[in-house]
Amino acid sequence: MDKLTLLFIVSVSFTGLTNGVGLLPDGPLNKAVGGTVMFTTVNPPESPFVSVSWRFGDKVVIVSNIVNTTSPGYEGRITFFPSTGSLELRSLSLSDSGEYTVRITAVTEEFDGRTTLGVYERISNPSITSSPKEPIEGNSVILTCDAAGSVFTRKWMKDGSDLTQADFILHDNNRVLSFQRLKKTDKGEYSCKISNPINSMEAKHDLVVNYGPENAQIKGEQNISLGHTITLTCNAESEPPANYTWLLNGTEIHNSPEYTKKNAEPSDSGNYTCQAKNIITGRSSSSVHGVTVTVFPEGSSGCSDGCIAGIVIACLVIVGAAAVAGYFIYKKKKRPKTSSNQTVGGGQDNTAYTGNKELNYVDIAVFHRRDGGAVQLGSQNETSEYAQVRGNNNPPSTSSPPTYDAYIQRTKRPAPQPAANVAELYAQVRKT
Repeated sequence: MDKLTLLFIVSVSFTGLTNGVGLLPDGPLNKAVGGTVMFTTVNPPESPFVSVSWRFGDKVVIVSNIVNTTSPGYEGRITFFPSTGSLELRSLSLSDSGEYTVRITAVTEEFDGRTTLGVYERISNPSITSSPKEPIEGNSVILTCDAAGSVFTRKWMKDGSDLTQADFILHDNNRVLSFQRLKKTDKGEYSCKISNPINSMEAKHDLVVNYGPENAQIKGEQNISLGHTITLTCNAESEPPANYTWLLNGTEIHNSPEYTKKNAEPSDSGNYTCQAKNIITGRSSSSVHGVTVTVFPEGSSGCSDGCIAGIVIACLVIVGAAAVAGYFIYKKKKRPKTSSNQTVGGGQDNTAYTGNKELNYVDIAVFHRRDGGAVQLGSQNETSEYAQVRGNNNPPSTSSPPTYDAYIQRTKRPAPQPAANVAELYAQVRKT
């Protein structure tokens, strides 16, 4: 038995019953590694004391009697205050955590007190790590909250609000937050607050949910005039933004969200395919857009909207004029047409029984006289001459031509008689 323990036993043997419960404040007293703690007695008895002893668990720290005796491991780390029996402990380490007791022996009675000391490492370097580092929609992901120091508690939050238990699973004393099947709505800022009785720190992590591409679409015109510019834009829902590849009839032609081709040619017609690909998810989406390059006749060019409107108006005017002209031609053809008639001996009118206006030509070789004779007109070997006879468009008065006698009676003049050996033509004929 060492000397310090013997002195403690001797001091107890000479005292009466223990008194003064609550000589030390209630614990725990929380201190950081490397720090200092002051065990201050509360309402101690009047000094001088017969003896004072301090213990850590079953281990004696110091006994103050006639002299002060300090146990190994505390030399240079403690300061004892004889007037109050208080004790200061410095250069704290994690092993200093535990229960401390003090006993003050007065002349007539003893006073005991006890308290608890907690020594912690300060929290530092908090962090949240994701596994995998690039989470993908539909897959599982784990967030882990770690820090250096003595971790006492962890509390998770999303965008400044408490998490809903249905969205995740917490385990390993809230160290691990796991998602079984990640959704787009899980995107956000996650924070983990790590605390101990000495200090607290917070780590934050932006959870990005990688997805897509989805719903690839192409915007642009389908009909392009020759020589004009083709502009097509492709877009798809994706995180991160997708990479775009353009193909024309299966042949790769461009790599960017927008495709532009100036001076469009007939060979630019066809099916344009936009392929969107996400390099993280490995997924892709595509869309097809047909383009036709309109070719105008040689020497002509594309026309603006105003030009097209002018052409349409001009066409309407031409069609209207043609319709009017056609109407008048139709009306003209519908009129009755009369044939040319011979008028002999002052102009016999034979228009009563003809219905057209075509020119009729007649060879007049023999003229019949009233007395029944006949006169041969001209030489039979001579070439006939034809005359144009004016037609009469008046409607016919009878269904048969008038007789010669009726004509003479109407004109009241005798028919002219031909001279001997002279061919007389009784018709008003205009030679052509």
